[in-house]
Amino acid sequence: MKKLIPLFNGYAEWKNNITIQKLDRLTHLKQSIQKTKYFLNEIRLCVRDYNFESNKDEIKFFKYLKPEICADLILFNAQLRYIICKPNSTISFQKSFIKSKLKKLEAQKKKNIQFYRYYKQEESFLDDKYFLRGNEQLELFSSHALLFSDPEFFTSHDMQAADVIANDLLVAFYKKELLSLNNISTEIIHNNFKNQKANNLTWSASKTDLIELVYALKFSGALNGGMVQVKQIIEVLETLFEIDLGNFYKTYYEIKNRSKDRSKFLNKLSESLLARLEQDDSL
Repeated sequence: MKKLIPLFNGYAEWKNNITIQKLDRLTHLKQSIQKTKYFLNEIRLCVRDYNFESNKDEIKFFKYLKPEICADLILFNAQLRYIICKPNSTISFQKSFIKSKLKKLEAQKKKNIQFYRYYKQEESFLDDKYFLRGNEQLELFSSHALLFSDPEFFTSHDMQAADVIANDLLVAFYKKELLSLNNISTEIIHNNFKNQKANNLTWSASKTDLIELVYALKFSGALNGGMVQVKQIIEVLETLFEIDLGNFYKTYYEIKNRSKDRSKFLNKLSESLLARLEQDDSL
């Protein structure tokens, strides 16, 4: 495949160069789509007049080399649609939008699960049927658009191979977007805590009292339905009140080992509230 190698090397070099350029996402993706199409067409023109030295070389081209570039094109197009169509709304709504994309990718994967497994597990017993041109199965597996395309540049399953590669790339992309949104959420919470600090909101009871409250919140299911770690609650409150609660596990066991009035602070809270309610009732 000596004649094809320079084209693939040129594509790899271009892809590396555009990655390090400081372009906005839209410009980057539009240029990537345009250039990837260009290289695919150059490779197509070359393959039309090219005789592979062996079936092994032809299978390698249509199973791995061409699908890698086609998968990039699928990825770039999907990313462009995502950026244009993603909701300009709350972070929660944006997360739901991304999760719907991931569900569609999973559904697509399940629809073609047999071929997905064949390709990912690097099976080869059907390669002569899937990745050699002139196969009668082309009409059975190809889309209508493919049937009217250049027959010298397609096999029955080379585009399905590209879909498998693109599926993995898109899953990784959407998960990265979710992580970015989670980091934004964390930053917003952190900034809110900073604002609270600016308002001089401080904890004036003892650290033991606060730890007692933390465990009450955890075991009552008042936070996230109980699906939260004690350490997470501790970290939030330490940030909020600028306080170091130290070895809170040790403090919990000290609370647990109290001879009487184990929930002393919670009882005090309850008594204080009831006293205030009774006072208000008497007015």
